[in-house]
Amino acid sequence: MVRLPKIHIKVPGTSANLGPGFDLMGLALDLHNEFEFQFSKEISETKTELKNGQTLPFSKKEDLVEQSYKSYFAKFAPNITPPPYHCKMTLSLPLKGGLGSSASAIVAGLCLAREVHKRLDVVSLPTEPIFTQFLAEFEGHPDNTLPAYLGGFVFAYSTFGEKLRFFRKKFPSSVAIFVLTPEFFVSTEESRKTLPKSYVTSDVIFNLSRIGAWMHFLDKRRFGDLLVGLEDKMHTPYRIPSTSPLFPLADTLKQDSIGYCLSGSGPSLLIFLERKTVSSKQKELFETVTKIMGDAGIRFSLRRVKPDGVGVRIQTK
Repeated sequence: MVRLPKIHIKVPGTSANLGPGFDLMGLALDLHNEFEFQFSKEISETKTELKNGQTLPFSKKEDLVEQSYKSYFAKFAPNITPPPYHCKMTLSLPLKGGLGSSASAIVAGLCLAREVHKRLDVVSLPTEPIFTQFLAEFEGHPDNTLPAYLGGFVFAYSTFGEKLRFFRKKFPSSVAIFVLTPEFFVSTEESRKTLPKSYVTSDVIFNLSRIGAWMHFLDKRRFGDLLVGLEDKMHTPYRIPSTSPLFPLADTLKQDSIGYCLSGSGPSLLIFLERKTVSSKQKELFETVTKIMGDAGIRFSLRRVKPDGVGVRIQTK
């Protein structure tokens, strides 16, 4: 057996959609899940555990790291039996919180498999375009996996089997980002069932115009362009209806000209303030969130975060 090193993989969280860019736009954030992998001849079966010793929050059949790891070999080196490993995870991203916890596991598993593949030297590695294509297709949401892998703001699409296309931008430092995570969970699959099967033309045109506003914001860095760019008629109204506990907060933020968007399918929200106003508005923002969430009886976390411009980090020992 080829001696394999310890491999440490750190993957940023992501926020997908960003308002109008449903399944197209995503942003990497400096919240990370970390995975430590160890190989040895004594390890005969893959084992995953939390580094803090707590019980895993998912079953073995739900382990996306192991699933993506094995899928890589099935795709790119089918004659190789994937070496089993022991994994210790440090999870900072909430499961089913809309911050890319699933994407982080997929990126970790595929990047681990490629690192192992490099050292086995049996068949040639997939090229970077082929690898990113597989990464995008594995989950079906490149707006999550590509930012986690590459970092930064990513516009990506690959539909109906076509070649993956994407571009990456740096998120402007003129805007401060806060992440609100309420303590309730949303299933992406169930959340998608709330979406209509078709849209009226005017709503599609509305969202296309807002994606244009996003591009203008990334170029000119004006907060007013971001406020327009965050508007959405294709998924936010269905995922934050008037009956949602998040609706009063979303309505208040809009009235106060504070930018916000649902992070993925939620329930986390990204909240945006113009950086030069943070000192005067941050306290008011925290008070507003605390009151509205308190009135609804919902526990939450609210913290300021930065964009992650690096993406996945891999270290070997």
